[in-house]
Amino acid sequence: MLDINALSQLKQLKQDIHDNTPRYQGLVRGSNGRFGFVGTEEGKSYFLSPDEMEKVLPGDQIDFRVEPAGDDKEQAIVEKLVSSDLERFCGRYIIRGKGHFIEPDHDKLNRWIFVPPQDRNNAEDGDFVVGTLTRHPFPKGKAQARIDRILGKEDTPHIERIFMQARFGLEDTFSDAAMAAVETIDAGELEKQFAERTDLTHLPFVTIDSAGTRDIDDALFAEAHTDGWTLWVAIADPDALIKDKEALELAAANRATSAYFADMVVPMLPAELSENFSSLQAGEKRLAMVAELRLDAEAGVKETKLHSAVIESKAKLSYSQVAQLIDSGCDDIPAELHGPVLHLADCARTLNQWRQAHCLVMEDRPDYKLVLDETGKAQEIIRIERNAAHKLVEECMLVCNRSVAEWLREQNAGLFIEQSGIRTERLGEAAALLKEQLKLEQKPDLTNLENYVSLLQQAAEADSDLPLRTILSRQMDRSVFGTTGKPHMGLGFSCYTTFTSPLRKYNDLLIHRTVRALLNGTDVPSLDEALLARIQERQNSARQAANLSEQWLKLEWLTRQPEGTLYDATIVHMNSSSITVRLNDSGIDGVIDRRKTKGGWKFDSKTIVHSNEKARFVLGQAMKVEVQEIELSKRALRFRIA
Repeated sequence: MLDINALSQLKQLKQDIHDNTPRYQGLVRGSNGRFGFVGTEEGKSYFLSPDEMEKVLPGDQIDFRVEPAGDDKEQAIVEKLVSSDLERFCGRYIIRGKGHFIEPDHDKLNRWIFVPPQDRNNAEDGDFVVGTLTRHPFPKGKAQARIDRILGKEDTPHIERIFMQARFGLEDTFSDAAMAAVETIDAGELEKQFAERTDLTHLPFVTIDSAGTRDIDDALFAEAHTDGWTLWVAIADPDALIKDKEALELAAANRATSAYFADMVVPMLPAELSENFSSLQAGEKRLAMVAELRLDAEAGVKETKLHSAVIESKAKLSYSQVAQLIDSGCDDIPAELHGPVLHLADCARTLNQWRQAHCLVMEDRPDYKLVLDETGKAQEIIRIERNAAHKLVEECMLVCNRSVAEWLREQNAGLFIEQSGIRTERLGEAAALLKEQLKLEQKPDLTNLENYVSLLQQAAEADSDLPLRTILSRQMDRSVFGTTGKPHMGLGFSCYTTFTSPLRKYNDLLIHRTVRALLNGTDVPSLDEALLARIQERQNSARQAANLSEQWLKLEWLTRQPEGTLYDATIVHMNSSSITVRLNDSGIDGVIDRRKTKGGWKFDSKTIVHSNEKARFVLGQAMKVEVQEIELSKRALRFRIA
């Protein structure tokens, strides 16, 4: 038995060890395995073993100590749960023997969560469900959840959209208060505002959109002059009918965007507003914010004027009609509109030439349309090539947004879409690649807009066996909202915003509100970082929900194709462990696993090339592939090279 002095020494030793053990606070992030990591505010990251990861969830804030883990490595040991944000989640109900679980549909939460008998809500094996965490796994690693809602089964019509709406919290109905606010809008309200605005109803505006589009937010007209054009871009003005702090404003702010699923649109604003009172329907007077752009003969912008106006679209034209008129003529378009539409086409072509010379033009990519049956499953996937009319509208929207951004920056107001170019961690290799391939004397500066545009233009024209522009485009940072008007390097613009979709995007609606305040000399709306982050988060969620739903539908369609079918595909991305390819006819993305491939294959991160002595794979390369495995539950697709 230890005497009192020995016990005291042992106690002191333990205290010394405790005091000298490094302790931190950090944020937990998961992985594709059972292990995880915890990162500190100082940028340090520590390993969480599977046993420790069982105690926490991705996104948890924890206190932890750092201990040796052998082989000169360290690991984090969880000591305290500070906070946890993960409560509600969606997934699939799994019954294994007497155990009932939810398999979460979550990027990093890859463990099953136990559901006790009293919380099962009569869910059945295979049901898609919404659950709430009722017991956090800390400290014993035994998380529990309850079933709040059963969404349906695999064969439930439209389950792909229903599930993703629930997962990302996208509501498809509006509150009674929001609908009541819409009902207060009538023709009398519009007539009152018509009298207070610049009357541009004499200009022959037309709208160009898909034939079935109902929320029409832009109309165009171009006047040709001997020394250039005047381009008029009219944008629907729902903000004029939305009052601050009312239910409609709250609904738009909470949604932040419309979400476009294959089977329906989850709108930002009620259809009564976005498809009726504010939609730029042909033959109807409508409130609009109008950009009047004076362009020179090379389509450089000489002057920008903005108007609160009234317009009247003279025709609703489809992309196919306008493309046909540009190409060979179209009897479906009234003869008196042929001239204005062709002037628009000439103006757009010159705008594109101006961008080719002064900015960066992205490669054309096809769109893909899913044709669904009555149960919401994909019957067919149609590849849609962009035609001259799509490009016409794109050029007009780009020059309008760019010009409005420059106008706002001069006023020190508004919000902007900023893009910093190549990701910081990739700048070194990108510069080294350009130095080598363009035969430069030294590594170029890719952080200056003028240099960046020039270098990428040179890369596009370089005599190289590598697709330099494509390689660089895969290393771009994400665009973010900002309030200072920094460059959008990806487009090659000195500043950029979006002004042209206020029926569908809340940031565009805020831009309209800002422009109106500047025109009227009233207080400009406050745009703080928290608001911008909220808008970005909600828009990312809506985009992700629509993309995952579409990928699910596409993979389900792929499971019904004949086994052994060979598909034409293109390499769209690569890393050290995999090649991502896209099927040319359907736009479906899948991966080819390269981790266990024999033959001395190596991956070069600078050129993004997989190669050995006999062959190599580069971005943009064509190949034939065959389906190896489809996991619908994870929306995962693996190919093998045919």
